[in-house]
Amino acid sequence: MSQAPYDPRAVANKLLDMAEAIGEGDMPITPLALQKLLYLVHFRFLAATGTPAVKGAFEAWRFGPVHPAVYKAFSDYGRFPITGRAKGKNLLTGETRELALPADKLLRKIIGQVLSNAGYLPAPKLVDLSHARNGPWDYIWGKIQSGDVVTRQIPDNVTLERGRYMVVDANKEACDSPDVEQTPNEYRTGSLRSSSSR
Repeated sequence: MSQAPYDPRAVANKLLDMAEAIGEGDMPITPLALQKLLYLVHFRFLAATGTPAVKGAFEAWRFGPVHPAVYKAFSDYGRFPITGRAKGKNLLTGETRELALPADKLLRKIIGQVLSNAGYLPAPKLVDLSHARNGPWDYIWGKIQSGDVVTRQIPDNVTLERGRYMVVDANKEACDSPDVEQTPNEYRTGSLRSSSSR
């Protein structure tokens, strides 16, 4: 039985573990790629179950959907492949702990499908995928640019309604974006990075 939504860092850890197993070391995942793959997993799980895969909300950042908790956990890797796993922290003692991986069979199946379909794509291609015209990110980003929203959050109903636009177009040229996400200006207070734990 599903216990979704799950801790987004735990789902990210599961995705990274499965990428290592499926890719046999030939599917390196950078923080930017992780965000896009995780968002695809979230969309597919939401479409299949009506329940979000992860707790919290993805946000529309410059290079696509980003889950802030996952960004915080893995941003120290910059543009390099992730080699470690996110950890939890006891707020009372400050001690770190391993995160329990979800044992959800459907989630595992969806992660496997996403990795098989998009896990080998370079980060710029994944950005193209997440930037699909009329897709969830495109819709919210347009509202941000026009000043029609006060938050970067991509609501699950928008993800569900517009996720179908995120399709792989093998003939599309890769965009010129770097393969690392930058913290939006309004978040650059120092608190997001300084409290990061891996």
